[in-house]
Amino acid sequence: MVFFKDKIKQKLVLGVDFGTTYSLLSSINKNDVILLRDDKDRYLLPSIVHYKKNKILVGWKAEEKLVEDSLNTITSVKRLIGRSFDFVKREFPILPYVIEENKKDGGILFHTDGGIFSPIDVVATILKFLKEKACSFFNREIGKTVITVPAYFNNIQRESIKKAANLAKINLIRLLNEPTSAALAYGLQLHKNGIIVVYDLGGGTFDISVLKLNKGIFEVLATGGDSNLGGDDFDICLSSYIYKKAKLSNICNNIFQSLLLKKAREIKLKLTQNEKVKINFFDWHGEISRDEFNLIIKNLVKKTLLICSNILKEIEIKVEDVKEIIMVGGSTRVPIIFTEVKNFFKKSPLISINPDQVVAIGAAIQSNMLVQNNYYKRTVLLDVIPLSLGIEVMGGFVEKIILRNTSIPISKTKEFTTAKDNQTAIVIHILQGERELVKDCISLSKFVLKNITPKKAGMVRILVTFEINADGLINVKALEKSSSIEKTIRINNTFFLQDKKVDKLVHESKIYGKKDYYLRVKQEKKSESKRILKLLSDALYEDGNLISLEELKKIKENQSKLEESINKDDFFAMKLNLKKLEKVCENFFSLRIKKTIDSCLVKNLLDESK
Repeated sequence: MVFFKDKIKQKLVLGVDFGTTYSLLSSINKNDVILLRDDKDRYLLPSIVHYKKNKILVGWKAEEKLVEDSLNTITSVKRLIGRSFDFVKREFPILPYVIEENKKDGGILFHTDGGIFSPIDVVATILKFLKEKACSFFNREIGKTVITVPAYFNNIQRESIKKAANLAKINLIRLLNEPTSAALAYGLQLHKNGIIVVYDLGGGTFDISVLKLNKGIFEVLATGGDSNLGGDDFDICLSSYIYKKAKLSNICNNIFQSLLLKKAREIKLKLTQNEKVKINFFDWHGEISRDEFNLIIKNLVKKTLLICSNILKEIEIKVEDVKEIIMVGGSTRVPIIFTEVKNFFKKSPLISINPDQVVAIGAAIQSNMLVQNNYYKRTVLLDVIPLSLGIEVMGGFVEKIILRNTSIPISKTKEFTTAKDNQTAIVIHILQGERELVKDCISLSKFVLKNITPKKAGMVRILVTFEINADGLINVKALEKSSSIEKTIRINNTFFLQDKKVDKLVHESKIYGKKDYYLRVKQEKKSESKRILKLLSDALYEDGNLISLEELKKIKENQSKLEESINKDDFFAMKLNLKKLEKVCENFFSLRIKKTIDSCLVKNLLDESK
């Protein structure tokens, strides 16, 4: 793609593909999408930062420091953003950096010779460098910017990217899902309608998105993926294989690990073009074949296809219904990826747009659309959220308010009430996930709605509203209807994802879905039974004299049976005994209602006689 510097008064719109391994910049110039290149004609910028005292290097210059100074050279930071200290220790046990827990939010901090930095700081440094590069090239100010993120980035990770953009003083107008961005780039070129699958395998993440294209509308039907699977994992598997094959078990330090990973990346790239590659590493001389490499990464490739299969089943679409498959991400250059995807979908994937560039191209198009420069004006994007959102309810369960794969932006309200008499406050615990129990979902935030008017349990009306914007970021409002007391919060990255990955949550929901549902139904029946027993006990204490001793005895017997089934945790016995109890109590509650009505009539007559 050839282009020249062109001074135009109009501010520049920018698309940023912030990647795990590489980042790209794109823009629109005279209705053409352009990719910014450096003086060596490279459009890719390594997502690497090197920190030294009073000096920061970014990109290619930082990459040169990888081996000689790995302690101060941060790579693949996209994998670490929004992650907890415990998660990083467990998932990346041999990181070369000196890290500690960030006491403010549970995340991580890098100790470097240039100072202490968080992952957000590192991302901000890369984004600032990209912005300055664009300003210098075009000799123009940056107007508005779109940054792409993996479809399976959770709210915490998205908010972290947004904070990094703010630190870099970027006017961010949209976080755009990477697969959607790629479909946008292809869809406008193809002018086709129908089902399109985007298979996006980058350096650190895998995403699949299923979209429906129809008359300029891009509707995302579903997303899936693994936020911890990508080309970096191929490198790690291959480096481990070389380590064992070369019998280098007596060597292990930071410099050696960095060299080994670098060598693995070089071999991986060479194997995309060659069947065999010769290796000279320390005192070992050997070779690696493409077949060996394929065997090493076979399980990882199968994992991506299993995710594809599950997503199609979830939305009831057959492989034959898919019109096109778009390949995105540098890792799709690995030959076995193309072959396996082709075999799975029974058609050749599209690679007419460079897989490295397609996301950046879509980002520039979307950025230009949003500032209404009349370019691709009629295109509409309808994206989705990757995980369900809800709040905790009595019994430790999650009441979902917005379900996964719901189109965004969206606002949805659900009504709740109090569980105890005279409650003056209620805790709103916001959760993300597919399971029924709170403990199996991601806790995003908590807040307390105070000064509620004291009333009987069940009489208070609390409206909880979830609003999700086009970036997938969440605002939650709780409103008490009678007093109009309300509180609104925006979910930020105060609470880092501890143990769960998005894909794992979805997978577990399918495995344990039936069991979780049964557990919830049983718990709700138990809560209902206890509530009825409490109401009945209070009623008998007040008006037990309305019925005969024989009728009272029958009610007491059925009370005991229901209490026994609750203690035994017997769901079917609870249902049966509750029904029997309600039956024998019909006359008693009828008499209570008659007594209340008679009391009201007497009161009215007395009032009238005054």
